[in-house]
Amino acid sequence: MATADRTSEPVTTTLQRARGRFGLEVKADGSRTRMADLEQGGCCRLLFPRIVGAGMEAATVNISGGMAAGDRIEGRLICGEGTDLLVTSQAAERIYRARPNDGPSEVEVACRIAPDARLEWLPHGTIFFDGSQLHRHMTVEMASSSSFLFLESRIFGRTGSGEHLTRLSVRDRLSVHRDGRLILEDTLRLESDDVTLLLKQAAVAGGNVAVATVVLIAPDAMTLLDAVRARLREPECAGFVASAWNGMLVLRGLAAGGWALDVALRHILPLLREGRSPPSTWRS
Repeated sequence: MATADRTSEPVTTTLQRARGRFGLEVKADGSRTRMADLEQGGCCRLLFPRIVGAGMEAATVNISGGMAAGDRIEGRLICGEGTDLLVTSQAAERIYRARPNDGPSEVEVACRIAPDARLEWLPHGTIFFDGSQLHRHMTVEMASSSSFLFLESRIFGRTGSGEHLTRLSVRDRLSVHRDGRLILEDTLRLESDDVTLLLKQAAVAGGNVAVATVVLIAPDAMTLLDAVRARLREPECAGFVASAWNGMLVLRGLAAGGWALDVALRHILPLLREGRSPPSTWRS
């Protein structure tokens, strides 16, 4: 009997994919913020450091150690009236190389902020490896009397480790509705087969590999613009600019690497947070 020759047949390997979800709802208990509901599953966990004050802090943890192509994480945050919630991460998130025919890593986070509530989203940065793919979308529904502080920092290759990116596909989106009306749609789309060359262009990043977006939406956000611009004149914050409109304060910044970006953010964020202590996982 003849034996079939399988040497020319393509070999398709199905890789294990991570799935994770987290959900947190908080409510006011007098002057303090308390947990009302908690959900965590798959590769996602939430930790709750002990902090001083009436608010609550939660730290997200991805126990899979990073995201590979096809991984998916879903999150839900609900802040009841008069609550104060800070969400950070245990460490920087890593987006690993995808095979050419793999789908992207996906992250979807939905937030609802009731009147007179405050939500701060202050994770560590996202580190992109060569060949990585990510689709990420955060949606926020908030009231005009509530406050939302958002930070997303992205590091395109760790220069200290000699990393240089070529192929990359990133779609990162923030959508904010206030009193049911869309007030901010902020999207970063970076797709290239020569990322290092693209980032060297003056109109893109001028050779910098770390970028950050900070958004504060609050009744008094615009009043902080002068103080923030004064802070940005300090040498550590040289790569940042700020603008304000329609009850929002938006900052964008560039840095040569993740460490320089972190130093700048540590100078800027206290102005936007009324001098509060940094998130627990940020403390050195």
